[in-house]
Formats: sequence, C-alpha cells, structure tokens
Amino acid sequence: MTFGRDVRAVLSAVLLTAALAGCAAEAGDFGRPVKGYVNDVLLPDIGDRMARNRGEPVSDFMLTDDEKELRARSYRFIMPIHLDAFRARNETEWVRTRIWPDSRWRPDPTLYYRLMRKDGYQSNYGRWNSIIDEITADIPLVLPYYVVWQEVCRADQQRQAALSRTVMLTPTEDADARARVWENRRVADWAVTGMRWRVESYAYAIQRTEIEIPTGRYEAEANAVLDRLRSEVEWLATAVSDPTCGGGAIVSKSPPPYDGPMVVKR
Repeated sequence: MTFGRDVRAVLSAVLLTAALAGCAAEAGDFGRPVKGYVNDVLLPDIGDRMARNRGEPVSDFMLTDDEKELRARSYRFIMPIHLDAFRARNETEWVRTRIWPDSRWRPDPTLYYRLMRKDGYQSNYGRWNSIIDEITADIPLVLPYYVVWQEVCRADQQRQAALSRTVMLTPTEDADARARVWENRRVADWAVTGMRWRVESYAYAIQRTEIEIPTGRYEAEANAVLDRLRSEVEWLATAVSDPTCGGGAIVSKSPPPYDGPMVVKR
C-alpha cells in the first residue's frame, strides 16, 4: 500500500511539473543548462524516485564538481539541435532526469532539418552558414568533455578501490558508491550516443539542403566540417570506453581547433 501511495505521489508531482511553462532548461554557455529549481532540484528528485521504482541504481551521494561538470557538458549533446524542438527537448529532459526510462529516448535525425526550413531564412547562404556554424561550434567541445570524463573516471576508480579498505562499510554506502559509478558511466555513454545522433542530423540536413538550395562550395564545406566532427566523436567513443581512463594514451585524430594550451572552463 505504501508503494502505491508513493507512486501516486510521484505521478502527481510529475503532472504538476508538466503544467509548468516548459521543462527543458534554458541553454547557457557551451550549451550547458542554466541553473533553476525545476531542472536542478524538482525533476531530478522525482526522477530518482521513479528510477528506484524501476529497480535502477540511484546514489544518494553528493556530486563532485567534476561529476556536475560532466552532466552540464553532456546537456548540449543529448538535447535536440534546434531550440524550437519544444516537445523533443522536454521529452529528453524527462529521460535525462530519469522520470522516464532511457528506452523512451528516441531522437529524430530529420527534426533539425524540418525545423530549420521553418526559420524563414531570406538567403540560401544564410541557411548554409547556419548549418556550418552549428557543426563548427560542436567540434571544440569534444576534447574538453573527455578531459572532464577522465577526472570522473579516475575518481570512480579511486572510489571502487576504497570500498575494500573502508572499515565498517555499510550495505547502503556500498550500494551508493556502485550506483554513482553506474550513473557516471550512463551520463558519458549517453553523451556519446547523443553526439552520434547530432552527426546523423547534420548529415541529413546537408543532403536535403543541397537538393533544395544547391549553393556552390557550401555543401563541400559543410561536409568537411562534419567529417571532422564525426572523427572527433568516434575518437571520443573509443576514449570513453577505455578502462584505463586514458592510461592508454589515446590521441585525438584531429588537430585541436584552437591555439595555445587548453583550459576547461567550469
């Protein structure tokens, strides 16, 4: 009976949240979500309860700064590219906060192009430049993402190693530690999958835009930057799956899109 009341309470909170003016957070710098009560407190709290009811790992541990940064940087890659994808953005937010299970996340690679056609561009050059600029903006975010993941991955290794030497470790503490490792891996794997879907969305948009408004060299330029992004994403997928957390000295195939030393902004 208590379980049923808990579920009803959670569902009531979900319905109340859905009545609010939008669920997906406003995007800030580097596509990271702007902090707010609904997206940072209310939805995650509801989502944790829903995830527990589904039997998924949920950790009560506080997030480290690197874990927070990993989640913030993942936001751009899992969200639909076009800001007008209101329904898709909200549905993604419900999966991100674990109100819905991961299986409910179904990206549509045609959505970016379909919404872009409604933007009212007055020039074919303008639409081509928009595609190229969007792709180009993604490229320099890949390597810094991996730098943050490395820190999280190494901290998880330390966390797991500490379990065996912790005196009077409780079952709850053990479960929370293992759940946090699982949660961090979920975030990184989902971000890589989201980046791959972005690549597919860009490719679809480039192909259809060339048919609709062929514009000389622009198609070749768009495909060139997309090839570079695709290479970076596949490199990241390999790097994230490395069990040594970068101990294998994985090197990006593409040269860095910036000059000077890299600084990860937090």
